[in-house]
This record gives sequence, C-alpha cells and structure tokens, in this order.
Amino acid sequence: MMSDDCSAHLVHGPGNDAVLLCLQLVRRNLISGSKVLWVGILPQKPAESILGSLSEASLSNLLIVPIKKIEISSGILKSADLVIVWSWCTNHGRASKTDISLLEGIMKSARGRVVATSLGNQDASGGPGIIARSRVKLENMGFNTWFFTRKEEGQERILKSSDSEMTLKREDGEFKVLPEF
Repeated sequence: MMSDDCSAHLVHGPGNDAVLLCLQLVRRNLISGSKVLWVGILPQKPAESILGSLSEASLSNLLIVPIKKIEISSGILKSADLVIVWSWCTNHGRASKTDISLLEGIMKSARGRVVATSLGNQDASGGPGIIARSRVKLENMGFNTWFFTRKEEGQERILKSSDSEMTLKREDGEFKVLPEF
C-alpha cells in the first residue's frame, strides 16, 4: 500500500478505519520481526482484533508510549523500525507549533520509518475532499502525504498520494488493494 521505505503523513476522514490500516502495518512489521513503536493511544478493540492472534514473541516487539510521554532524546525512537504516531495533532484547527516541533523531533530521531496520522480538515473554499494539516511543513520534513477516504458509493476506500492512487476493500478484517481495470 503506502511505500515501506518512506515516512508518511496519513490524512484520514472520520470513521474510515484509518486505525485499522495502521494496525495492518504494525502487524506486518511485527510478523517480520521488526520493532514497532506506537506513539499515542492504541485503541483496544481494533488492536485486539488485528494483533490478538500474534505470538507473545512478536508482540514483545511492540512498545506503546503516550504522545505526551515520548522523549525525543531517548533511545526508544532509535530502536524502532516503524513508528506510528496516532494523531500527531489535535482534530480541530491548525496544528500547534508544539505539535509540529514534536513531530519534527520524532522524525529526526527515529531510525526507521515514521507514519504520522491526523484527521483531515474540510477545504474552507468549498472544494471536494479533505486537506492535510501543515502539509508543506511535513513534506519539508520528509513525509509523503497520503489521503485515506471513503468512496462516495459502497464500502471501498481510496488511498491517494500525489503520484499514486489505489482502491482498498476490507476483507476478513483487513484492507486489500483492489486490482485496477
């Protein structure tokens, strides 16, 4: 789905299961033996559903730290192959300078890939879709912006960046990329 070697800013709409997409990335990395750091609140029900069948050895490679408790200078960020920042900023208004600075510190300190999520804003000009908070600043930090939205009709989702777009469908509790026709 999203490139495994690039850090990403995953901008999502309300209720479109972005947490499931992130948990799929976590699961895939844990199964491969990678170390994963989840910064923020890990929602219990989706986590149990997607990660519950993993072995104790795999789950031991997952560390969860509340965003307010993350220390940029600690070795935790340097040890993780994947860092998920679940909601790097508040869900309303502009991202604060503090939130942007914290995310920049995480990005600079992390050894592995960083996926930062945020709820998108509606376009104030009345345009379609959602816009990303602090998009230019995050892209200057090295994040690729991905938008995760529901299709107008049906249960499918769209995952779109500036140079790629794919349609996803939830099957057996996870998202699968649908073939293009």
